Amino acid sequence: MSKCLPSNSVLLLLTTLFLLGLCSASHATFEVGTTSSSHTPIGQGIQYIEAPNAEQTIESILSNEPRWQTSTQQIFNRGYSNSDWWLKFDVINIGSDSQFYLEFDYPVLDYLDVYLVAKNQIIEKHFMGDKLSFSERPLKHRLFILPLDLPSSQNIRVYVRAKSSSSLQVPIKLWRPEAHRQADSATNLVHGVYMGGILVIAIYNLLVYLTLRDKVYLIYVSYICSMLMFLASLNGWSFQYLWPESTSWNDTSTVIFLNGVLLFAVLFAKYFLKLSELKNQLSLQANVLSAICLAAMLCYLWFPYNYSIVFLIPYAAFSCLWALSVGVYAWYVGQKSAGLYVISWTGLLVGGILLALSKFQIIPRNIITDQSVQLGSLLEAMLLSFALAQRINHERSGRIEAQEHALAVQKQANDELEENVAARTKELEIANQRLKELSDTDQLTGIKNRRYLDQYVDQEIIRARRYQHPVSILLIDIDHFKAVNDNFGHLVGDICIQAVATELSTQLRFPTDLAARYGGEEFCIVLPQTGLEGGIVVAERIRKRIDQHVIEAEGFDQAVTVSIGVYSTIPEKTDTAKHLLENADNALYSAKRNGRNRVESYQTKHQQ
Repeated sequence: MSKCLPSNSVLLLLTTLFLLGLCSASHATFEVGTTSSSHTPIGQGIQYIEAPNAEQTIESILSNEPRWQTSTQQIFNRGYSNSDWWLKFDVINIGSDSQFYLEFDYPVLDYLDVYLVAKNQIIEKHFMGDKLSFSERPLKHRLFILPLDLPSSQNIRVYVRAKSSSSLQVPIKLWRPEAHRQADSATNLVHGVYMGGILVIAIYNLLVYLTLRDKVYLIYVSYICSMLMFLASLNGWSFQYLWPESTSWNDTSTVIFLNGVLLFAVLFAKYFLKLSELKNQLSLQANVLSAICLAAMLCYLWFPYNYSIVFLIPYAAFSCLWALSVGVYAWYVGQKSAGLYVISWTGLLVGGILLALSKFQIIPRNIITDQSVQLGSLLEAMLLSFALAQRINHERSGRIEAQEHALAVQKQANDELEENVAARTKELEIANQRLKELSDTDQLTGIKNRRYLDQYVDQEIIRARRYQHPVSILLIDIDHFKAVNDNFGHLVGDICIQAVATELSTQLRFPTDLAARYGGEEFCIVLPQTGLEGGIVVAERIRKRIDQHVIEAEGFDQAVTVSIGVYSTIPEKTDTAKHLLENADNALYSAKRNGRNRVESYQTKHQQ
């Protein structure tokens, strides 16, 4: 009998070790402190329970461990849920450094309670979430970050209670502090580039609106600003910098700004695609969607976030699909600007769908779903800006057609003079107004003439003097033009003048730049808000472009060259158009004297 005791003892020991192994296997343990990794993701393997009625507390869990489930997700995600969710995992520091950051990378969690437990005793507890003021956070950061002191080789159990009216996602990482600061700086740089790019696009289109007074640009600026504020609220920037103590408004602002995105997107589609001209039914749909957005925006001020967002996300998806579908229809019927509109909306729609699917737990959350709306919105903003610029070009073509129509109206009025004098007079008034535009145009080249140039330079001097902006004048002369006329005839000379004028028109940078025929084979370009260095860059680009352009005419197949004089100044009271043009002519004379096919600048003694 005594001989059986050792074997029974061994059996008991093995059974105990096996049970302990099962217990230890049931807890997810994450090792930190290795030199090979700057951070440790904590996701797959953590344990969780759901507490629908908030019946669990940390004390009840420690006194009577519930039946935990093991998560297989890389990032714990339960979509939209009103329950409390408890997470549990173990952390052991196998390195020598004891300082770490526990990061929860989802800034819209309402409540986030963290308990550190050792030997079944609570050693630390922290309460975070966007329902608490920003000043109460352990670390002042847009994300929830908890500094931890983890002694080497000591096992710490972490319990987390998470609850949110938004989609419940709990991405957790353990960072080394220095590595986190570096990664955070890179993230802030990316966000800064995005926000800076969006703001530049918004400011540019606001300036275009102030110039053209076309409301579609103002609607587009409102759309971009709403998108920027929505993403700032979603990513925690607005709570950190704009309203750190306004917890209730922080929730409401997200749905308000998202609703603003939808409102201005619908209005933009209505006016940019000219739905009232395209199909009256589509314009009516836009009015209905806009009215729903306005009504919903008022309701969001009183309704809880969880009800608002559940309505808003499907409505946002429907509005985006509607905006895309009307763009496709406009493209199909031949509207020229609709192509870029459709492409831009497709990028944003894909980004919005990915974000919505991750929030509803249909696809896992990752860096692509997190940044999809930002990438899509930036691409959309750039493409829509191109589309608006294309719209300006189309309207310019329309003005040219209007000039041709004016001439036709004038001829018709002359033919019908004896039949209806009153009608003819009225039409002539319209035609003469349009012909005034023709009087400012050089008939040979199609660009502005000397008369218009003098007026424009005078106006630009006044504007530049008022705002203390530089203005650059480029005077351009075709080299050896007399030899072209003498050897090949005036018809070839005219073709050369037309070719150079065309090249100059294509090199203008902004709508405020002006190309005009100065006289004979001389041209002038006015560059507002451009200093000497910028003027030389533009002039050199023009010179090279013309030098590389082969002009083909009867008996003539070669390139011509130009000499360019550049003069730049911030105008003073004594400066006139004649003075600026004379100084540019002095620079042109230097270019001719120094060998032609070159750019020279002129500076007055005062500038030197």
